[in-house]
Amino acid sequence: MKKIAFGIFMLSALLIGSVSHGQLTPEDDGIIVDQDKHYHHNQVFPYPYLREADMMWSTRHWERIDLRQKVNHHLYYPVQPIPDRKSLYDVLVDGILTEGTIVEVFGDYRFEIPLTPEQVQGYTASIDTTFDPDDRSIILLIDTIKVTAKDVISYEVKSDWFFDKQRGEMKNRIIGLSPRVKHPKTGDEYNLFWVWFPDARYALATHVAFNNQNNSSRLTFDQVFHLRQFNSTIYKEDNVYDRQISEYKQNAPLEQLLEAEQIKEGLRNFEHDLWEY
Repeated sequence: MKKIAFGIFMLSALLIGSVSHGQLTPEDDGIIVDQDKHYHHNQVFPYPYLREADMMWSTRHWERIDLRQKVNHHLYYPVQPIPDRKSLYDVLVDGILTEGTIVEVFGDYRFEIPLTPEQVQGYTASIDTTFDPDDRSIILLIDTIKVTAKDVISYEVKSDWFFDKQRGEMKNRIIGLSPRVKHPKTGDEYNLFWVWFPDARYALATHVAFNNQNNSSRLTFDQVFHLRQFNSTIYKEDNVYDRQISEYKQNAPLEQLLEAEQIKEGLRNFEHDLWEY
């Protein structure tokens, strides 16, 4: 009986394996059917309800994610989209201009200047016209200058840290996200636009970032930000003067960095001091 049962089990395993293998196509580009991969079925899970009475303390930070750091490369690459991955910049721009999944786009970090897709399109691509120096009515060259993923040097994040009294934990809630770019012709560095983060979560949750440790367990961009899988430097904390660290630590990059680390350490110490042992 044991031999018969073992034979039936092996036959079933072979049949199941042959059926699943038969469903694969070259378009799947792997050993699992592409439609079955987790990120195709992702949903945006709502934030847990937070009462005002439970938020006993909060502070606001502005952080800069430097894409030159190796730990942040999963937000920068690939600079050219490939079938299974895009850079974070392409996810945001496609969500605004092509897919229509991102609507709340603004020209400032206070979210007071709303931008239309046409305006965003004008920021990402511009026409450069060269005229004849002797006759301005003669056009010598018309060139389209596009800001692409390779021109992004960092991302700026606006977020709130708060202590949830009901759940007994310190949490971070991201409010805004902005790509900071270097213009391909002039070399100027500036923020391209600000995205209201809760509105962008669907686009971020349906695209995955590269996982250098385990290729079969990639995180979506939404997970990357909520799990804080990046390294950042604080450049501003909410204060009475509404000024950045660089404004009161002028011409002292090292002191600016030490000030940012001191703010982080103060946040950790505050959470630690709330507990009783």
